[in-house]
Amino acid sequence: MKRRTISAILGSTFSGFFALLGLGSRQAVAKSPGDSGSPGGMMGGMMGSSMSHMDMQGMMSRGNMMGPMKLGMKLFERHAEITRATDYMPNGIIDTTVSNNPTTAHLIQAHVIEMYNRLAENRPFPYPMSNSVPTMFANSTKYQRSYKLLPTGIQVTETSDDPEMVKVIYAHARELDRFAKDGMPAMMRGMMK
Repeated sequence: MKRRTISAILGSTFSGFFALLGLGSRQAVAKSPGDSGSPGGMMGGMMGSSMSHMDMQGMMSRGNMMGPMKLGMKLFERHAEITRATDYMPNGIIDTTVSNNPTTAHLIQAHVIEMYNRLAENRPFPYPMSNSVPTMFANSTKYQRSYKLLPTGIQVTETSDDPEMVKVIYAHARELDRFAKDGMPAMMRGMMK
């Protein structure tokens, strides 16, 4: 598929999802300490948007669209089939993400494995819908991560001895909770921050 075609598809997809902002079909399982649950208003986010043209180009590059963004978009489409539970510990989290749909369960596993491989290989990518992912890539040696495959998904453990990194780990878990709860509208809110 050509870049222009992908850009056109994403442009029309994103504009359609702007109309859906604020609509969600279910609640995330866990809340963490300090999670207000309010992602902020759409207009406030749009006015303060820091996403540049370069971010958008990088996000839609061939390497990104064939890897993390492709899997991520499929997961956003299937967010109503995803259940998450997060145990918050003083030094990090144990997070379980599952689905009763085998295809969705496989997508969850593939996404986590790809992200962990990218972290291990120091291969960051533009991901403007998340405030925590760039920090996690920039500080990948400051925290430990592991995963355990489950029949219906995956369980990850992320810990750190650095209190600031623990805050980032918590923030990422809360972002994923919102993504699973609201799907694309949560992603769009993240992009507008």
